[in-house]
Amino acid sequence: MKHNDANNIVIRKIREQDSKKVKDLIVSILSKEFEMAKSAYPETDLEHISSSYGGERDVFFILFSNEEVVGTVAIKEDSKYTALLRRFFLSSDFRKKGLGTLLLKEAIKFCREKKFHEIVFRTTDKMESAIKLCVKNGFSEKEKILFENFQIIKFVLIL
Repeated sequence: MKHNDANNIVIRKIREQDSKKVKDLIVSILSKEFEMAKSAYPETDLEHISSSYGGERDVFFILFSNEEVVGTVAIKEDSKYTALLRRFFLSSDFRKKGLGTLLLKEAIKFCREKKFHEIVFRTTDKMESAIKLCVKNGFSEKEKILFENFQIIKFVLIL
């Protein structure tokens, strides 16, 4: 658990009682900002977050500000060497304050501790803030796939 007292910010692993708030935050962001891209993000993993991200090399971090869930990032083991960066969301009121960087660095640290060799992040071309943040932190664009009326972009960070 990490604390940033200036904004009463806490990053910690999800607990069962957080699940509804986490799902509400993610669905709300997708609905308000990325309605066109929502079809690329099925919500099945959000129905049972603790089992979806319950593996030994999986984690789901949440970012709190004053007891409110305002951000999420998850790591899912894809193979012995590859982790998937998933569910990287931050409430619009909390962007451009370094909090996305805190979440991303926590996820990268977890991947290093678990001895992954690379992290793969797939996002849509509409999620510009997440793309900028990942590129700034060393991710490289590897592939673009046209999906309905937007692109899915694959980024990779070699650890």
